[in-house]
This record gives sequence, structure tokens and C-alpha cells, in this order.
Amino acid sequence: MTMTSQRESDRSSEPSADRSTGAALDPILRPRSVAVVGAGRDPNSMPGRLFRNLLATFQGPVYPVNPKAASIESVKAYASVLDVPAHVDLAFIAVPAECVLRVVDECGRKGVRGLVVISAGFAEVGREAGQDKLLDAIRAHGMRMVGPNCVGVVNNDPAVQLNGTFSPVAPPPGNVAICTQSGALGVVIPDYVRRSGAGASSLVSIGNKADLGENDCLEFWEHDAATSVVMLYLESFQDPIALLPAAQRVSRRKPIIVLKAGRTAAGTRAAGSHTAALASPHAAAGALFRQAGMIRVDTLEELFDVTTLLSTQPLPAGRRVAVLTNAGGPGVLCADVLESEGLLLPELSADLQATLRSFLRPEASVRNPIDLIASVEPEEYRRSLQLLLHSDEIDAVIVIYVPRTSGSGPAILQAIRETAAAEPPKTLLTAFMETDEPPGEDGGAQRSPNYLFPEAAARALARAAHYGQWLETPPGKKRDFPDIRPDAARRIVDLAIARLGQRGGWLEPAEAYGLLAAFGLPVAGWRVVQTSTEAIAAARTLGGPVAIKVISPTALHKSERGGVELNLEGDAAVRDAFGRVMAPFADAQGALVQQYVPGGHEALVGVTRDLSFGPLIAFGLGGVGAELIGDVTLRMHPLTDRDAAEMIGEIRSARLLDGYRNAPAADKPALEELLLRVSTLLDAVPEIAELDLNPVKLLAPGQGVRVVDCRIRVARD
Repeated sequence: MTMTSQRESDRSSEPSADRSTGAALDPILRPRSVAVVGAGRDPNSMPGRLFRNLLATFQGPVYPVNPKAASIESVKAYASVLDVPAHVDLAFIAVPAECVLRVVDECGRKGVRGLVVISAGFAEVGREAGQDKLLDAIRAHGMRMVGPNCVGVVNNDPAVQLNGTFSPVAPPPGNVAICTQSGALGVVIPDYVRRSGAGASSLVSIGNKADLGENDCLEFWEHDAATSVVMLYLESFQDPIALLPAAQRVSRRKPIIVLKAGRTAAGTRAAGSHTAALASPHAAAGALFRQAGMIRVDTLEELFDVTTLLSTQPLPAGRRVAVLTNAGGPGVLCADVLESEGLLLPELSADLQATLRSFLRPEASVRNPIDLIASVEPEEYRRSLQLLLHSDEIDAVIVIYVPRTSGSGPAILQAIRETAAAEPPKTLLTAFMETDEPPGEDGGAQRSPNYLFPEAAARALARAAHYGQWLETPPGKKRDFPDIRPDAARRIVDLAIARLGQRGGWLEPAEAYGLLAAFGLPVAGWRVVQTSTEAIAAARTLGGPVAIKVISPTALHKSERGGVELNLEGDAAVRDAFGRVMAPFADAQGALVQQYVPGGHEALVGVTRDLSFGPLIAFGLGGVGAELIGDVTLRMHPLTDRDAAEMIGEIRSARLLDGYRNAPAADKPALEELLLRVSTLLDAVPEIAELDLNPVKLLAPGQGVRVVDCRIRVARD
């Protein structure tokens, strides 16, 4: 006799009612009934494990669909989802790829709201057309889909308890929401979560994300009361432009830790500007993460290190860290990483040092790191940690222990845990350097994450501290400029497109500089000339020393080919220089005579338009060193005042702009305004595909900035 798994009458409560946003994932993560199409009779097969996991956890009815079985796991099976005698909210599809479209159509006719397509064999193996047909089918029926080519989904909400994966290990309940694009990681992540001491509120393996992706997950988790931390593993982006505002909102409420695979491009493309050459996909992703306040990590290990810390500990109130250790070497290694990551190890006050010395051994060092020496006893750890957790001199503590004898660790660890539970909450990490796994936590105790090596603890703490600083900084604002002339800019671009065609091209110098002038961008005075006589007249009109630059379609790097002459005074010097810059270029169309701007720093400000990320704005060290040194940072358009200030401050050479070692300081407010005006220009002229202001002369404070070279490419395709 077969049984059914219908348990609707036994459900103690309905799923959580907080569904104000993220509704796209509601039918996936909050179903009331599920079906498994392709449920396997072999309990060790992938469909068999999926069905057993659902049967063992889900609070609603579970219907197996398999035309070759009368029952599966003693549950009545159905030949088709259409034969199921009740409504089905969510269907898991685990059938061969060639059968998926038929099953999707049946689910649509059945009124199924959500699909999790486990089946592979679509875009991941080059069958984009098949995946497009799948997407068309689910949209035609008004359904939403996770997958294809995914591991499934988990929701640990007690009212749902949905383990819809074929993983042999389920993630324990907790406050971490997990989104993974990798199917293989979707299988092993639950075990990693368990081993790390964290727990999952829900997990979504998005696979090929033909329909639902990380953006939809963030919108769901934004208001999910069970989620405090979000973990993302991504190999591509669903829609970076839409992700930015969504992630900015979520990051203000919950940390998002992200590991983005694919740091290098498989190939290179010919770039028409410095900015395009510098704006790699990796750099563009970094811009998105910085603007959104997302915590970017570099390895899977770090992904779990940071997630475990943020899911179990309060954010550090600042950057001041105390290192408590029984071995000098690991303490120094930890201190090195902390300082290299921008955290502080302040020397403890005389009073605090005196108190420590009152009960520690004479050989102990109490300045910070605090070295308790190898023969330390649990009580010395306990009393030292009590002082640090109470001290207003310290924002976080890393406790390191190197075992002096076999089995000495548990008593030390117990002293640390009891102290942490009894004292005021402060960010606490431990690094117990022994290969045996530390003993488990007592139920209900505040967990402190443990790391095998102190460097890992230091890096995780640094990520948390920087995120805390991001939260402390008010969100940026866009600036309005009443002096801009968008109509004038529009006329320039329309005429240029009419001349160049819809695919566009590079603007002529007069068009490019005219576009900048319409938006109040400070440009050094200029004239376009065709002859040496015109060059002399232009130099006289502009006054003072001038620069002469060839105008040529092939002169991207003019200075490298002798197409630029600087600091010219007098008719003879101008005449001779005009001849020299024209000579190397068979396609020379004339020359630009421009006021020479001496002194200052040279910077690059540029724009490139990415198919996925939209316009990317770059700032960095300019002139001929822009690509050689690569000291450039990016942001997605549009910029806020905070974005502009952060861009200027985060390049490696930022200290030069403050007058480092008697170098002249720069007018940073004027530079911020220039960046914001460039962003405003992009709003008004979306046809700008590439823009290079290189170099921009950064003059002394109060003297502003000057654009002394400019290239702009426009296009409408």
C-alpha cells in the first residue's frame, strides 16, 4: 500500500509573511506544495537524493512524477504533473535536456508558479538556443525559474524547511543567505557552512540563471528577517546596472560578501583610448563592489572566513586591534597583515599595561601584540581578555594560541569562550594553531570564529572593519550644475553623428572641446590650424608659451611618434615645431595649438562604455604613465560626490596630491568637480562611447585643473 506525503493539515504555521519585495523568488523559496519531475527510484541517483531530501524536510506535500514508477519511497507517483490531483506551487525538473520543454509546458498548463530546473545541457555546453526556448516557454506561462543546470534551493525557515537539493549534506539553520552560480560549489558549500560554524537561512544555486539570478536573490533577502549576512559566488553578472542600486540598499542593512571568479580576460581587444585599455572586466566588477559597499574576497577560503566572522560577531567599532598571543612569531605575522590592511595596533596605555603586568609573568610583553609567553595558563588568557574586552582603547581582539603540549588547547579555548560570553560584546576572533578541530560550542553561546592561521583572521577582520567604515560614511549625492548647456552639447553630437553615421566615430578636436565647454569642463585655450602661419597667429592670440599637437586619425599616442611639442615661445619656435609634429603622419589633418600649462600633476580622467556595466568613469595617474603604471580606479556612472572623493583618495599615488615630500599639492575640490561634471555630461549625451581627458593638469590648491588633451568617440548603435 502506498502512502502520500500530503501534510497540509499538519503544518504548524504559514511561511513568514514578510514578502514586500523579492516576490520573484516567493514561489521558489516559499512554496506550499512541490513536485519532483523525474524523481528517481534509485536513492543514490541525483533525482533520488533530491526527492529524499524534500521528503525528509519539506512541510507541505511532495509529489513524485515518474511515468515508469507506481511509487517512490512509498509515496504514490504520477505519470505527469498534470495527473497530480492537487495544486502544485513549485516543480523541480530533473529530466534529460530534450524533455525539459515538454515538462515545462505541462507545468504551465498545471498552473505551477515556480520551477527549479536541475537538468543540464543548455548554455553551459553551447546550447544557447535551447536555453532561449526554455526561457520563452516559462515566460509564456508566467512562471519564474531557477536554473537550468543548478543544484537546487534550500529554505531553512521552520515553516517551510525546504531542502530542494541533491547535496548529501544540508546546511544547518542560521543567518547566512547563500547564492552560488557554481553547481559543484552548490554541492559542497553546505558542508563548508557546517564546518565553519555558520548556518544558512536559505541557499539558491542559480546555475545558468536564464531567468532568476543574484539580483532577484538580493531583493528577496533584503527584507528577509532570517537573513543577516549574504554570501555570493558569481562567475558572471545577471545585470550589473540593476545590481548596483539593489546591492547599495542591502549593504546598508546586511553585509554582502562576494567572490567573483574570472579575474582575467580570455582575450584582448584593440582599445581606442587609454581608458578602454585600463577598464578590464575585473576592474569593472571592482568598481561595482566598491560603490555598492559589497565585501570582495579573493578566495573560497576567505569567502567563508569573512562570512563566519560577520555572521557570529558584531562589527568592529573602529580599526584599533589588540593581538593576544602566547607566541611572538604568529603575533608579529598577524600584526603585519593588520597594518598592511589599514588597521591599527595601538600601544596600550600605561594604565592598561600596568594592570596586565600585575598578574602576568615578568617575561610577558604587554605593549601590543600582547605576548603571554608559551607557558601561559588559562587564567592568564581569561584575565587579559577581560581587560581588553572592557577597554575603550580597543575595537577588536584576535586571540592566538600555539599549543605547548598535546591537549592543552581545550582549557584555553574554554576560558576564552566563557570570558567572551560574560563580557561586553566586542569583535573577537581566535586563531588556534593546531590541526585538531577545536571542541564545539555550548548551545546558545556567542560563537567566535576560529582560524587555523593568524593571517586569515587578520584579513577577515580587515574586511569587516572596512565594511564598518563604509557604513559610517553617509551615502553620496549627485550634484547639479546650473551653468551647463545641454542643448549646445546635443547640437554638437547630432551634427557629428550626421557626419559620421549611426555607428559614429571620433569627434574632431573642435567638436570634442566644444562638448567639454558646454558642460563647464576647464579646458586650456586652443585653436585648430592648418598651416604654420595659422599656428603662429594662434600662438600670438593665446599668449604665453603654447603646445602644438598633430591632429591625425592614427595618432592615439601622439607623444610616442613625435606628434607633440611643448613649451613653445616665439614665431620661429612655433613654425619649426609645426613642421616637426606634422612630418611623421601621412594622414595629418592639421594641428592643435594650445596654451601650455606648466607644473602640476598629470592625471587621466576617462570614460568607456561597457556592454554590461554601462559607462565606466576612470581616474588615475595620467600622461604617458597611465597604462605603464596602471594607477587607475573606476566607478560606474552616475557618480556621487562620495564616489568622486573616494576615487581620488584610493589610487596608490594619492599622497602625491597632498604634497608628499615637498611635491606640490593639487586642487582636489576642483578635481572632484571635474569628475562630477563628466558624469553629468554622460547623462545628457549617452552617445559618448569613449572619452579620454589625458592629461588633465592638477594645479595647486585654489588654482583649479585644466584639460590639455581630449579624445571623444560617439556612437548610437
